[in-house]
Amino acid sequence: MTNAGSDNASHGVKPQLLAFVNSDSDMAALKAFAANHQWPDSGIQQGDIRTAATFLKSHSSPVFLVVELPSASEAPTLLDELANVCDPETKVISIGDINEYSFYCWLMDLGIFSYLLKPLTEQALENAYQKSLAPAATTKNEKQPGKIIAVMGTRGGVGTTTISLNLAGIIASQSKKQVTLVDIDPQEGSVALALDIEPSRGLRDALEKPDRIDSLFIERMMHKPLKNLSVMSAEESLQDPLHIHDHTADTLLRELRAKFDFIVLDIPRHQTHFSRQALKQADYIVLVTELTLLSLRDALRMGDMLRESLKMKPPLVVANRIGLAPKQELLPVDFEKGMNIKIACRVTFAPDIFMQISSDIVAVKHKANPVVKPLYQLAEQLVPEAKSVAVAGEKKSLGLFAKKLGIKVS
Repeated sequence: MTNAGSDNASHGVKPQLLAFVNSDSDMAALKAFAANHQWPDSGIQQGDIRTAATFLKSHSSPVFLVVELPSASEAPTLLDELANVCDPETKVISIGDINEYSFYCWLMDLGIFSYLLKPLTEQALENAYQKSLAPAATTKNEKQPGKIIAVMGTRGGVGTTTISLNLAGIIASQSKKQVTLVDIDPQEGSVALALDIEPSRGLRDALEKPDRIDSLFIERMMHKPLKNLSVMSAEESLQDPLHIHDHTADTLLRELRAKFDFIVLDIPRHQTHFSRQALKQADYIVLVTELTLLSLRDALRMGDMLRESLKMKPPLVVANRIGLAPKQELLPVDFEKGMNIKIACRVTFAPDIFMQISSDIVAVKHKANPVVKPLYQLAEQLVPEAKSVAVAGEKKSLGLFAKKLGIKVS
């Protein structure tokens, strides 16, 4: 065993990090995390909580201690042995394969600082570290609940998912806030497909049993296409009917609001009790439509439903896919007269931009392209922190190559 803490012990200085894990991948994640903070990795060792307890009998306790728990049945005895040799001020991060909320709650009640599921990731370790930096600030100034932006379409195929995922990406990249995009249709949602990512697994069980929804569950369900953007989108089987619990929307959104600054919901047009309850909690409604007569009729019906049934304020209307079928389109001014509401955002039909299946958020990747600028303006209406200063900068930097790249810079 490497004598990682002997020099520190002799001088009474706590090592910053000690870790005892078994797998090579977990050790690699820990070493990358340590390197990112310029900490020595000599204290990252092969072993588990038993090795840690033996080691700490003759060495100083660290600021952070990462220990692997072999099983739930052995955890009480092993944690008791560790407590006998570990400084009470040490922040203990336990890791393991036990994916049960009751086990997580038990660990928190014992005073374990954090519990992370294997395999470890550098991001999960960083999140735990950031949580430790200002615990007093968290208790004195509770985080304000995140704002919910619900995006729904007047008809199928108007581009609701395209608007929601690009809007979420813009808000995340421009505001630097923590944003999540959640596809509220667990069986026929298309956010995962549009972003070319694996669908979130295990969502069905949580939707039917909302007591399983907690911060650990949220973390496991999310993909991160951008640094500040997390995505939850499932493709549950169509063969088995979903029996979503009446309180699932309340539980899920409460956890999301506690974790994220902004929650963008992709709401299916055909309402269920689940999607309706989620819609009722939205702070802002974005209604996506085309400029056809059929879309005008459905936009009016949606507006009536929001106003009369849900008692919600008027939505922000996005006229999408403008120019797809110009002979069938109403003039924007006539559409506004018919709805008795101004169009907040007009997005031109641009399949080469918006119909890509890619892990990139196209409005972020092509932010200098004029076709995406209305979405930046919409994001700024919803989130003032998302002011589109970067668009202007991007336009200037691409000016010399605009003709070569086929980008119009106006």
